[in-house]
Amino acid sequence: MSKHHTLSRTAERIYWLGRYLERAENTARIINVNANIMVDLPTRLPLGWRPLIEIMSAEDEFEALFEVANEKNVVRFMTSDRRNTGSVLSSLDSARENARTVREMMPRVAFEYINDLYLFAKEGLAGNQSRSRTRATMEGVLARTQQIDGFLSRTMLHGDGWSFMRLGQFLERADMGTRIIDVRSRDLFEHTEVIEGYELLQWRSILRSLHAMQAYRASVQDPVAEDLVLEFLFKNETLPRSIAYCLKSMRNSLRALPRNEKPLAQCNRQLRSLKAADVGEFNGKKLHAFIDERQLDLAALHDQIGKTYFYHRPRMRRTKQK
Repeated sequence: MSKHHTLSRTAERIYWLGRYLERAENTARIINVNANIMVDLPTRLPLGWRPLIEIMSAEDEFEALFEVANEKNVVRFMTSDRRNTGSVLSSLDSARENARTVREMMPRVAFEYINDLYLFAKEGLAGNQSRSRTRATMEGVLARTQQIDGFLSRTMLHGDGWSFMRLGQFLERADMGTRIIDVRSRDLFEHTEVIEGYELLQWRSILRSLHAMQAYRASVQDPVAEDLVLEFLFKNETLPRSIAYCLKSMRNSLRALPRNEKPLAQCNRQLRSLKAADVGEFNGKKLHAFIDERQLDLAALHDQIGKTYFYHRPRMRRTKQK
């Protein structure tokens, strides 16, 4: 195996380590926030637990395994079901495997922390799950993933490996953020005749899903409103979970890497497009179409990163014929 191929595989694994840790954290947060909002909403509202499956674009996989999208089935599918590659436990298992193969890029204890996180989730999600036990386990996953992120930020060399991990982390964060906004806002528009009076509660749930309520109050300094929330979550460049912040962070990581011309151009184009969009004026189908474009853009950026760094084949030098 060539040295270049080995380096490409290492870069890809550390990129996916960042993605899987971020995916587990976001999924845990969404489950807890949804449980909270369901307590506050009247039972006649048709929001339920199915939107969580839609956020993950896992409708087909879920319906092949379960007949009803109730709390028990959805929570199991999203937390502990090994048949769902996007579940919390599957994501942490994949993160652990990627961390095992790139241990030389991190302090030794980092793998132990990630392994302990996986074992904590596995034990907490074993057997029958009560709502309180699931909540406690998800809160533990949130706390531990954030601790691991902070530890790596303070101890890992901020070289190419760090740049690839941050690329994966922020691309996953941006993708999940657009999914949360899309599904939750579609709930509002599809059921306006039923949920009149509860729209603000739903927009607050979007902010809470991203742990952004306090930041919104400090930055916007206006009551929660649809247009202001959309502007804040898409375009605020100081909010670590906004789409603009994620794209700028990916741009910074790409600038630190070699051969960055194509993915960097892709990232810059997406930032310009986002900056030019008047997202506060979007609603209904127009908002959904705008989010679809963002998700396609993020998928294209992921593909370009892969082509540039993970599957790249350097050109062979031509030798002069005698």
